[in-house]
Amino acid sequence: MTPRRGARAPARRVRERGSRYTSVSERPVVVDASIAFLWFANEPDRSGARRLLDGTSHLLAPDLMAVETTNAWGEKLRRGEMEPSDVDQAVTRLLALGIAWTPAAALLRPAARLAVDLGHPVYDCLYLALAAAHAAPIATADERLRKAAERIGLRVWGTEPPASTRRS
Repeated sequence: MTPRRGARAPARRVRERGSRYTSVSERPVVVDASIAFLWFANEPDRSGARRLLDGTSHLLAPDLMAVETTNAWGEKLRRGEMEPSDVDQAVTRLLALGIAWTPAAALLRPAARLAVDLGHPVYDCLYLALAAAHAAPIATADERLRKAAERIGLRVWGTEPPASTRRS
C-alpha cells in the first residue's frame, strides 16, 4: 500500500539506543531486600523506603530479592512480630508491585567478579551488578552494601539532592 500524496507519515517513537525506559520519570532504581522488607514489615522507615512506592521510578531487582525479603519476614514471624497472614499478604503485595525481576544466574559472572574485587558476599553483589548494568542507583538500607556501591562508583538512591536543588 502506497501512502496518499501529501499525507504525513505517522510519527515514529524515538528512544535512546539501549534504553528500555521511555521518560525521565521512569528512571530505573535497583531495590535490595533491606528496602523491600521495610515496605510491608511495620518497621521504622529511616531510609525513606516507602518513597520508592510513591514515586514513578521503574523498580529493578534480582529475583533473589523476593526470597531474601520473604526470609526476613519469616524471621519476624518466628519471633512473633508478624502473623502468617501478614507474611502472606506482604509476599502478595511485593509480587504485585511490577518489579522487573532479573534472574540471578544472568548476573552471576559480574557479581562474582565484584565479590572478589570488593571482598563482599556474592548475593549482595547481584544488586551491584544489576545497578551497574542499567546505570541505575541502588536503594538499600544496608550500610555495608551502600559503601560497596559507592566504592565502585554507583549512585545510592536517597543520597542525591531533590531535583529542585540539582544544578544542570
